Amino acid sequence: MESKIRWIFEQHKRVNQLYDGLPYSVHLIEVIKFVNKYIHLIPESYRYIVILAAWGHDLIEDTGLTFNDVKKELGEDVAELIFILSNEKGKNRSERANDKYYEGIRNNPLANFIKICDRLANMSYSYIYGGTMINKYKKELPHFKSSIYNDMYDEMWNELENIENIEKDKDVYFNIDKFDKIKVYHIKLPRYIPASLYKELYNKGIISKNNLQKNRYYQGKCRNTNVALWNGYEFVYMRTKFGHVSIDTINHFEDDNGYDLFIPIEEVIPTDEQRIKY
Repeated sequence: MESKIRWIFEQHKRVNQLYDGLPYSVHLIEVIKFVNKYIHLIPESYRYIVILAAWGHDLIEDTGLTFNDVKKELGEDVAELIFILSNEKGKNRSERANDKYYEGIRNNPLANFIKICDRLANMSYSYIYGGTMINKYKKELPHFKSSIYNDMYDEMWNELENIENIEKDKDVYFNIDKFDKIKVYHIKLPRYIPASLYKELYNKGIISKNNLQKNRYYQGKCRNTNVALWNGYEFVYMRTKFGHVSIDTINHFEDDNGYDLFIPIEEVIPTDEQRIKY
């Protein structure tokens, strides 16, 4: 299985897919933590394909691979599960996760299990590390549950509905005195950022808008990228979704009050995949 997992990681890396500015493997590892925690709910004969499909659950949706591509590498049973777990095409989140999508998951207990693990991973990460999606996940939860619920996984639903009871590790929170380039990826900024916090961030190396150079690339924190071009008033980056690459923009953190933003750390030379292609 190790070689297959490495192949999955490479596919996400190939399209520069990130998770909160980190390698996408961070998310996959979080999903597997919940798979391992609740694998006793899955019949032993199905556990291998469930674990492998959980590792690869976003391959078709996010890396541009087809069902046949995944089938060739991971086998037909695993590819079937991943196909069921792949969003429909749509212009927004609601269109992508539509009734047809949820029906497929509801009717397949193995896909159902993986989808709950995926949501547990997303919600717990956002809650613990201060991700911007936690409020959206909480708002979506009643509809999410009604769309795929069966009574096989009540143990998991209980944890999902009580996600805020997770004990937080104090070390994951941003401590300005212990700042380094790794911890910047777990910064949790308040919706209103006081001037005193700006000062401390700048003292530790975060780059202010005034010190950014137009048409230069910067490494930093953002949900969907870790390298972006500063065009003089906002950051521009190459985003991959559903296997398609497009240009997207995001503000410097001084402009967004800590919601959806880019926190620049240092100037970098972009890779070919990161370089803006108009």
